Amino acid sequence: MSAAILIPTLLLACGPKAPPTPVVDSRPFDHRLDMPEPLAPREFQLPQAEEATLSNGLRVVLVENHEVPLVWVQVGLRAGAWTDPHDQPGLASVTMDMLNEGAAGKTAAQLSNAQRKLGSTVGSSAGLDSATVSASGLREKLPETLDLMVDVLRHPDFPADEWSLMQKKRIQTLKANREDPRSIGDRVWEKLGFGDGYAGHQTTEAAYQAMTVKDMKRWYEANVGAQNAVVLVGGDTTMAEIQPLLEARLADWGAAKRDLVRPTDVDEHVIQPEATTIYLVDKPGAAQSVLRVGRFVGKRTDADAPAFQLHNMAVGGMFTARINMNLREDKGWTYGAWSWVDSNYATDRWQVGTSVMTPATADAVSEILREVAEAGQGHRISQAELDNGRGYLLGTWPLGFENPGKLMSETEAMWLYDLPDDWITGAPDRLRAVSLGQAHTAWDTWVRDQPLAILVVGDAATVGEPLSALGLPIVKLDADGHPLQATLETPQ
Repeated sequence: MSAAILIPTLLLACGPKAPPTPVVDSRPFDHRLDMPEPLAPREFQLPQAEEATLSNGLRVVLVENHEVPLVWVQVGLRAGAWTDPHDQPGLASVTMDMLNEGAAGKTAAQLSNAQRKLGSTVGSSAGLDSATVSASGLREKLPETLDLMVDVLRHPDFPADEWSLMQKKRIQTLKANREDPRSIGDRVWEKLGFGDGYAGHQTTEAAYQAMTVKDMKRWYEANVGAQNAVVLVGGDTTMAEIQPLLEARLADWGAAKRDLVRPTDVDEHVIQPEATTIYLVDKPGAAQSVLRVGRFVGKRTDADAPAFQLHNMAVGGMFTARINMNLREDKGWTYGAWSWVDSNYATDRWQVGTSVMTPATADAVSEILREVAEAGQGHRISQAELDNGRGYLLGTWPLGFENPGKLMSETEAMWLYDLPDDWITGAPDRLRAVSLGQAHTAWDTWVRDQPLAILVVGDAATVGEPLSALGLPIVKLDADGHPLQATLETPQ
């Protein structure tokens, strides 16, 4: 007997009293079928950043958050991989990683043990445009945590034995990345966009093998100092508490400068596709193909950037966007397909990224191109799609500020890229001001009818012929993005 029959039967067996009459909802709204109206947006107060300057001119930015007794401190440096010498790609990354491998006479193991005793973490790293030395820990251990961080920042030892170990690991990782389709896709995509310059300046085994501790010290002396830095602090502290602690440890680090060095020739390296072209990297036996489709567009500070951002949300910027609903929900070819805009010192780059099952590779490329084209003509995004994207961005925007990290990173970006003063505070209003016509115009300006670069990393024996049937020129590349043939393979 099912539970649905058993329960009322037991109720009747307990006495003559009939079970209570269920309450019927007589309202026209059917709560079982109809989606309720969204709640009115709640007012959001952006956390305020407080600023101070140390006696040497070093800028300090603090975002207070007293919900938990933790403090984050980050020294940002305007010195990333873009500073690498042409014959030493990877030098900035290696140098910053080595800071934590021995400092102020302490070995890597001793530094690690000291962090564990404090319950703190200290790290250092470099990306494309910047480098950081950071620390986090309990407020009550803040002075000791800062001491460790400053040892790593200002007194690195660059032990040769640690570099020997790191050198081997990096070479092994580089070799492994040449076998991983996603890693191949990342490296080759940058090479297609920038050639051998800027983000396309990829490291090699030979570069690692030739790198020495002397090279690291030279890079460190040229790039790590107060003249090139900003200090970002977040968490359970106040400026009255943190400023004297930083003054005692960083005031004699050198003089800060306001006219910081930036790369000036980045856009000279940008390679805009002249014709829609497929670039194919063979990965024999791959069960999936890694796909990238895109081109360079405007800059994040352009007047039409918010309009382009909202249009992209409808095309591929969120789960319910057209590309994902097509490739994932309708076709079942992928776990997810998205489009986004990468911003750095160069012109922004719009791109679609996904991995699809190998037999569907050519069809997925065709569907992406169709969605991109139809968004510009024939199947324009609607007001509802625009509003959905805007609502998503405005609704999730406050969530990023639940901890100090978001505001710290946005503040660092403003400093790094010289963004306007209202970059953070004015973001919601810039999105609210976008009309449907402006979104259409932005898409038409930057993407509609424009040539696209298409990268495919997959099993060439399986996907080659279907890709040729698309009627687009095909260039075959190796795992580092170098052409395997001098001429294009153009289908007849």
